[in-house]
Amino acid sequence: MGNGLIQVVAGINVKYINNTPHVLLGLKPNGIWEFPGGKVNPGESHHEAMEREWIEEIGVMVFVDEQRFGHARNGAYEVWFYEVEVDEYDNIEPMAKEHVDVKYFRLDEIDGIELNQINKIMLDKAINKYK
Repeated sequence: MGNGLIQVVAGINVKYINNTPHVLLGLKPNGIWEFPGGKVNPGESHHEAMEREWIEEIGVMVFVDEQRFGHARNGAYEVWFYEVEVDEYDNIEPMAKEHVDVKYFRLDEIDGIELNQINKIMLDKAINKYK
């Protein structure tokens, strides 16, 4: 990971609502939806960064899967995707703290949502895994 690229983590949270898988996305001010996450600080692990970013952006604690879900490069950014599980014991729903909105979308009805190319690839991977 010492390749000079800016390290970024993003979390994919799939939640079953009425026995149907839904995925949580955050809406950026530019109208693009994304998986919540952010930059990894110096000396911080990916899991620590993910936990911090989800508290800052969504207001919830998460448990991060040990294995990465995906990996991509975008310009100066190296993005690591992990599946995350929201800590249900807090009884706190995800909220938009740094996004315009956050919302769970049904995986089988998500066509037409505007995402950047990397997030779209990871969304397609999640759809294939949970369909």
